[in-house]
Amino acid sequence: MKLQPGITAPDFVAKDIEGNEIKLSDFSGNRIILSFYRNVNCPFCNRRVHQIMGHNVRLQNAGVQLVFLFESPNEKLKSSVFHQGISPWPLIGDPDRKIYNAYGVEKSTLKMMRTMFQSSLGQAKKDTAELNLPEDKDAKMNLIPADFFIDENFNIVKAHYGKHLDDHIDIEEFKSFAGIN
Repeated sequence: MKLQPGITAPDFVAKDIEGNEIKLSDFSGNRIILSFYRNVNCPFCNRRVHQIMGHNVRLQNAGVQLVFLFESPNEKLKSSVFHQGISPWPLIGDPDRKIYNAYGVEKSTLKMMRTMFQSSLGQAKKDTAELNLPEDKDAKMNLIPADFFIDENFNIVKAHYGKHLDDHIDIEEFKSFAGIN
């Protein structure tokens, strides 16, 4: 079931790639950007994370809490040099997709196929080629990304469910919610 703005964000407890226990509600009182990505090898997802990391210092200074979820296991994420560099933001592997399910993140073969008409797979692969990303043969090819803006009171302000594999909240809207330029 897709979540709607105005509801309290579903809380969860999970271990990040460093073995730290992350409880989403511990970040209550801060603006939270919770993003669900596909897997460690997804060129679209990693291009997006790379784009966000370009704003890392300003995001930290703005007091925004980012939390990234991937369906790949923590061990696979930690083995990737690129994913180790995402710190200080929690990076959580959820291969059983329990948190994905709590947030209504969907699998869709139709939306996966739509990607071929909506996005440039070749360009995404080129943009992430130098990252030397590990494979994840257990990943689902049809998992669709999603992003959530959560306010200081732990309420969902925006729920964005992707229309295809490369569809996240527009970076300008992301920066606006975070309070950065």
